[in-house]
Amino acid sequence: MRKLVLMSLLLVSAVWLLSLPLVARDAVAQEQVLAEVEAPEEEAEEVGRTVQDWYAMGGWIMHGILGCSILTLALVLERVWALRRNGVIPRSLLAKLHDHMRQRDVSQILTLCGSSETSIARVLRAGLLHFDHGLGSMQDAVETAGAHEATLLRRNLPMLAALANIATMMGLLGTVLGMIESFDLIAKTGTGDARVVAGGIFQALVTTAAGLIVGITAIGFHSFLRRKVEVLEGDLDEISFRMLEQLSLVREQPEPAEPGAAQLAPAEA
Repeated sequence: MRKLVLMSLLLVSAVWLLSLPLVARDAVAQEQVLAEVEAPEEEAEEVGRTVQDWYAMGGWIMHGILGCSILTLALVLERVWALRRNGVIPRSLLAKLHDHMRQRDVSQILTLCGSSETSIARVLRAGLLHFDHGLGSMQDAVETAGAHEATLLRRNLPMLAALANIATMMGLLGTVLGMIESFDLIAKTGTGDARVVAGGIFQALVTTAAGLIVGITAIGFHSFLRRKVEVLEGDLDEISFRMLEQLSLVREQPEPAEPGAAQLAPAEA
């Protein structure tokens, strides 16, 4: 987690340093609005703006939105990798566990679970540590371990939801600040041209659009990842309890007698 945060901060800092030249363009944003209004109509039919132009039009608030987008991307990639089914409930481990269960080798199952760093292995190991205390004790231990694993699976999801809200709010803040600057320009220049007002509001709305793009993306991935966590939690509980029930039957069954040990005693005369 610390490495992820450090990497994200480094990325944000690098992007911010590379974007410093764009800050100078904000100082002349108001003059650009007037220049566009007074330009000839044939020049108004120019080809669409570049991404850099859109970024500069949003002002300094775009740096914060960009930082939110980078953090969102980092968190999504981290959670997608962490929530791989093969990393939580690997099929190869389940196959080995079933082989040892058929052999009724509880010690090997415990050793195998202890050597694996997957969620299913940690949950089963917590239950097997209470094997001698019966099924009820094992189930209680599994429930406790499962709750802990659920917390680990949901890690960073609250931060992803927070980033969605922060990016949206930052976009709205940028729009409000942009409109304040636009009306301040009108008050200072005394112009009553509606195109000046429209141009200023147009620039101000860029931050809202950028914030909504980041926010909607973050909310979408948050919903997807949360659903994936719910499915994994259900599978963890189902597989763990089913295996414990099978192991409890092994505990209750008597060990097979050794050959020649069960012999009839000679009848008394």
